[in-house]
Amino acid sequence: MPNVTSIFGLLEKLESTDIAVRQNRCVVVRNRNATCRRCAEACTSGCISMAENELLIAPDKCVGCGTCATVCPTCALEAQHPTDQELLTACLAATQAAEGEAIIACTQITEAAHGLFDPEKVCAVTCLGRVEESLIASLAQAGASHISLVKAKCAECPQASGVLTAELVCATANTLFSTWNSPVKADLVEKFPACARLAEAKGYDYDKRGFFSGLREDAKAAAAKTTDYAVKEALGVQDRPEPRYEKVQADGTLPHFVPERRTRLLEALAAQGTPQDIMIETRLWGHVVIDSEKCSSCQMCATFCPTGAIAKFQDADGTFGVTHAPGLCVKCRCCTDICPKDALMLSDEVFAIDLLEGVVERHVMAPIKNPPGGPHSIWHSMRDLLACDQVYER
Repeated sequence: MPNVTSIFGLLEKLESTDIAVRQNRCVVVRNRNATCRRCAEACTSGCISMAENELLIAPDKCVGCGTCATVCPTCALEAQHPTDQELLTACLAATQAAEGEAIIACTQITEAAHGLFDPEKVCAVTCLGRVEESLIASLAQAGASHISLVKAKCAECPQASGVLTAELVCATANTLFSTWNSPVKADLVEKFPACARLAEAKGYDYDKRGFFSGLREDAKAAAAKTTDYAVKEALGVQDRPEPRYEKVQADGTLPHFVPERRTRLLEALAAQGTPQDIMIETRLWGHVVIDSEKCSSCQMCATFCPTGAIAKFQDADGTFGVTHAPGLCVKCRCCTDICPKDALMLSDEVFAIDLLEGVVERHVMAPIKNPPGGPHSIWHSMRDLLACDQVYER
């Protein structure tokens, strides 16, 4: 993997009208040992890829689908065209027109079915990989009775891999709806629901429907666009520089950030009521388990945790350790990647009730054998490392 400095340079290339980049949220920027490659694994166009363990960015290949933003656990990448709020607003309008059926379709099938469905009842996206759980849950919260994600012939689509992300999102959303005893369901389908059918196909003037005609223009623009990054580079235009590295806070940890999508999702779920008191497995949350026998009490897991799901504590009597809040975990696995003793395990299962109630667990750690900063700490550490008493200070 490229070093931190080159990662900054690479991520800058993704900045465009379609994607906003928050570099200091990226777990690889925060911790060079992080193994997260989700953006590269999910990218539908080859804009982000891996080759011989090197991250490659080809901004001219970006189609603005937003799938990379869907899978990024910390929202280091954010879809901008449309933004989450703009997409939700469009979906709510379409759902109202369809009398409660939320219909989201990829542009490939909307263009193939041009003239056969009512565009006021359908919200179109470049790829269904753009849809994420907080959008689906927010639609349910607003009264949608069913969510249909309409796909085209994905095997023939250049962005075929996006449907894999859509399948994961649907599975997660349905697990949450079931756990919260909600009758709403999200389905990935190949045909438009009957309610989307255009009542009068003849004489229908699409030019008077700004939404659909604007959508076609957006699709053309996405296909032919030159990224903002390339233009700025050619013209020598420089944006206000972003801080290259995060400053460590007073408690010795890097700054924390909880993605707005997670907040919206939990708020939408809370509106559904109380969930069943069961464990659920999704792509979104994890539960940290610490092996106290292996733990070296370094607290590095808390230092690098991006959301504060793992945080340091120290009581007045000197007891110290870390706390863990499953509801804040974004399953980035930064903690397991950084642990020098492999003392952390991230379980895929969490108690649903813990997500809403903000449950916090305490893990008391053993005193550090050779605390840093002491007059003989290096000597003691070297003696233990070498397992030899014949180590001398000068």
